[in-house]
Amino acid sequence: MAEVGSKVIGFIHFVMHEDVVDGGPNAFITAFYVSPTHRGKGVGSRLLQAAVADSLSRGAVGVETSTIHRSAKNLYERCHFKQAKGDMAEVFLELDLDEYRAESWGPSLD
Repeated sequence: MAEVGSKVIGFIHFVMHEDVVDGGPNAFITAFYVSPTHRGKGVGSRLLQAAVADSLSRGAVGVETSTIHRSAKNLYERCHFKQAKGDMAEVFLELDLDEYRAESWGPSLD
């Protein structure tokens, strides 16, 4: 959750689930919102980075989400998510763990 004073300006929510395809627990971002007046100021990036780090620290072998919003897709892609499936209204994205780990904000999992 992101706050200014006592006012919530954004939040992100993910669930962990066992994924037989990935061979371990996976995180799926189910809700993500930043108030319009705070968009474009790094709030969303910080929330997303915190959620990814938290899910990986809990043992996730992957992080996924979906969106129908172009601006959200752009944010995810800037944070190393890649389109994973299909060319339809809803875009599925999956975190590129190698790219994520190479970034300065990615945690070391060694």
